[in-house]
Amino acid sequence: MFKKTLLYILFFYALGNYYIFYSWYLGDEQIIIEEALKLSLKSCIPMFIFIILTHYFYHTKNIDHAQVISFPPIILLFSINLGFFISTYNMYSLQIYNLPIFLDYFRSLTTGLILVILAIVLLYISVRQFNSYNEDPNPISPSSRIIMKSIYQYSRNPMYLGMIIFQIGLGLMLSMLHISFFTVLTYFLFRYFVIAPEEKYLEQKFKQDYIEYKRKVRRWF
Repeated sequence: MFKKTLLYILFFYALGNYYIFYSWYLGDEQIIIEEALKLSLKSCIPMFIFIILTHYFYHTKNIDHAQVISFPPIILLFSINLGFFISTYNMYSLQIYNLPIFLDYFRSLTTGLILVILAIVLLYISVRQFNSYNEDPNPISPSSRIIMKSIYQYSRNPMYLGMIIFQIGLGLMLSMLHISFFTVLTYFLFRYFVIAPEEKYLEQKFKQDYIEYKRKVRRWF
């Protein structure tokens, strides 16, 4: 009970500060640089603590599951938070570099919102397919079958694809391109520290059935 309470407090405290920050960042209100920096740190530091503690409290070492580095949503949250931290710390403290002006054309609430909605739909369909077989989509849970129907006929990892699209869209929607840029980190961590161990685990467990599925269906799309 203590663990969950602590995590809830950290998460919603960070989320509340994110809301305050972006209300200013995307609005017309003026704020001094020092205050903007403090507000950004009050957002991302509790979120980093939340990420670390969630991994520490709940990432199990059982044998019968893929030996992934962490929970995929936690990896996504880490990458988004890191992009936010680097962006704001550079803007309000270091001021080492500025993004090229032409990148401003990619800052788009409409485009970002479309991508976020697409990602949510993709995630919903993916998770629902797992639930229809009473399977847990969490990769640290044992697998009893290979999900090959619905959207899994076209992509072996539609959930991870959805998370990547979500991160790109979120950065565009919030006019903070570092969040979108850090999709590269998310992809790298998913590809080599989540998907690779998952594929190894599923090949060992389901043998030729999974190898045949891999042959027919692409990893992403």
